[in-house]
Amino acid sequence: MQWNTLIADGHGPVYLRIVQALERAVWSGTLRPGERLPAQRRLAAELGVDLTTVTRAFTEARKRGLIDARGPLGSFVAPPQVELAHLLDLSMNIPPSPAGGEVAAMLQRGLSSVLSRSDAGTLMTYHVGGGSRADHLAAQQWLKPMLGKCDIARLVVTEGAQAALTALLLALTRAGDTVLCEPLVYPGLLHAARVLQRTLQVVACDEHGMRPDDLRRQVRATGARVVYLNPTAQNPAARTVPEARRAALAEVVRQLDLQVLEDDPYWLLEAKAPPPLALLAPQHTCYIATLSKCLSPGLHTAFVHLPERVPRQAVLEALRAVNLMAPPLMNALVTQLILDGAAAAMLARVQDEAAERRYLARSALSPRFLQHCAGVHAWCRLPAHWTDASLTHAARLQGLGIAPSSAFTPDGVAINDAVRISLGAAASRQDLHKALRQLDQLMHVAASADADWKV
Repeated sequence: MQWNTLIADGHGPVYLRIVQALERAVWSGTLRPGERLPAQRRLAAELGVDLTTVTRAFTEARKRGLIDARGPLGSFVAPPQVELAHLLDLSMNIPPSPAGGEVAAMLQRGLSSVLSRSDAGTLMTYHVGGGSRADHLAAQQWLKPMLGKCDIARLVVTEGAQAALTALLLALTRAGDTVLCEPLVYPGLLHAARVLQRTLQVVACDEHGMRPDDLRRQVRATGARVVYLNPTAQNPAARTVPEARRAALAEVVRQLDLQVLEDDPYWLLEAKAPPPLALLAPQHTCYIATLSKCLSPGLHTAFVHLPERVPRQAVLEALRAVNLMAPPLMNALVTQLILDGAAAAMLARVQDEAAERRYLARSALSPRFLQHCAGVHAWCRLPAHWTDASLTHAARLQGLGIAPSSAFTPDGVAINDAVRISLGAAASRQDLHKALRQLDQLMHVAASADADWKV
């Protein structure tokens, strides 16, 4: 094995890079069960690191079931573990949970701090919507990497991005109004628009995202005043709008006096994410960031930053109609985790894990199919012998869940030649790697090989 090369491709501390290199080598077949690994001192010398670093790596590898230690005989690649048949759901976009018991320990410490410093009765009663002063301070801290220092008076805390998006649609539009969006969008927007009787009008896109010229044309044709954008690691297409295109879109937004709903849940998972539209057109952009897509769906809290032109009270009233309040205990826990630094520590682990899983996707999925991979998902175009429905059905028969492209299209838009593969739900990287290889093989198979896969 070329250990130096494999470790250079890894993420995080050196000892974890060694573990990652072992994982890749085992899953790819470069290292086979029963094969003896180099002695720890020899590997440390080869890599130019301390022996303790290699020892720590081998200890972690044993915990993950990658290697067996046999005393003076050395360390060997462990035999594969027995698999239990179950559906591996790669259709739900959630962040990967860091390995080990760190999350449980973090939650236990956070809840203990909340309960020891707060009155239980206060946490169990009704609260004014939009968040407390402490919640706003936490929101300000969380949004700082994206927006810089925010004015606390412009912040709203909600129970998740879906509640925030629905409240903004209620506050900024009326039944029958048109909202502009891309041909592939977050399903939550589709549902909210349908229930609230808003019309979605598609704006043409190219490889860089929404086209400014067609945005201008659709505004003039429809009279729409609101634009929905998910510009970073877009769900589902995993495309990030480059800074130059964002600047061009911001120029159109300013010239035509539009209002942007910038749904940006994956910004913190992209190492080189461009500045949000909220910085390029600050007076025209409502910015939404949620913890559920970059930390854990269990921390179902979102932060909204409003421009001065959008009355905060109008948004709070709309939010009250959607969701009377976010659960006080959850808000208090999220605020505690952000302000004491635990959320930032967890984010760093999720970022490393997500990066490693994207690496696995790029290595396991053929470039013929894989178009984009960002955040916590991959977007694959299908060969002509598959539709999104037929591949989704075939994958389910093999115990894999994936999301068809048709689940992300507004009414009147027909896109059925792609699937979204989520990378975070698999319990382990090994499970994910096997599932991705299985899907890649399935996509190479002609649909006619098994008529039962047709739907």
